[in-house]
Amino acid sequence: MIDFGSVLIVGGNMYLGQLLRRSLDRRFSRVRSLDSQPMSPLRDGEELVVGDIGHPEFLSDAMAGFDIVVDVSKLDLARCGSGDPAASALGAFGLWEGARLAGARRVIVLVSDGVVGFYRRSATLDHLTPSRPDSPIGLIGTVQEAAASLYAYKFGIRAMAIRMGSCRPEPLDERMLSTWISPSDFCRLIEMALSADYLFEIVYGVSANADRWWDNANARRLGYVPRDRSDRFAAALRGRRSANAVENAFQGGAAAASDFAGDIRRIP
Repeated sequence: MIDFGSVLIVGGNMYLGQLLRRSLDRRFSRVRSLDSQPMSPLRDGEELVVGDIGHPEFLSDAMAGFDIVVDVSKLDLARCGSGDPAASALGAFGLWEGARLAGARRVIVLVSDGVVGFYRRSATLDHLTPSRPDSPIGLIGTVQEAAASLYAYKFGIRAMAIRMGSCRPEPLDERMLSTWISPSDFCRLIEMALSADYLFEIVYGVSANADRWWDNANARRLGYVPRDRSDRFAAALRGRRSANAVENAFQGGAAAASDFAGDIRRIP
């Protein structure tokens, strides 16, 4: 059995953080979870640390001695910078610099699919698709992807950015038929991210949905084999959509439509 060493989870009290904590097996000699909110232990020996996870010094101190860092907190603007995008961007840099100083070998960061939210729903995207953020949380994800590239190529940290779709037991509307990832497939994706051989990669957090907008061949190349599909929910959810034209035009949906004051005709 391979010993993965020690892992630190940033955002351990979030839904995906708890899912990740439950899925970890005994290959890790040490598990520590950080969050700005109190947590309950989910496994014997798990270390729980509460503090400002948007603060670089706190992150740097908490990472000391850990081999692997998994950050889910950048999916929540309030958690990673008190709702302030500038503070969140600083926290993004602090995460990577803290990991470098701590000697972490691998950093996996989950970013919002809002990173590419201003692409049309008719487009098929892959890991080489440039960011086109639809919101502050999408912008933070873009910063995270750039930081992952920098720290991988300059400092040799194995870095993966996962453009996360909608992880929940079932999709809720027509948009999620394209973006849904089941909790089981999420755990399979993280297993790949923890064990695959790579330096810097971008992949998508999505199941094997027929209606998906994202070509996830890069994740499959690295060993991700999704087993679930949103297709079985399609009959019930087809047509369950907003009446907002902007929301229906772009992959980001409501995030793209929020506060929109541009010209939809000029966005390719």
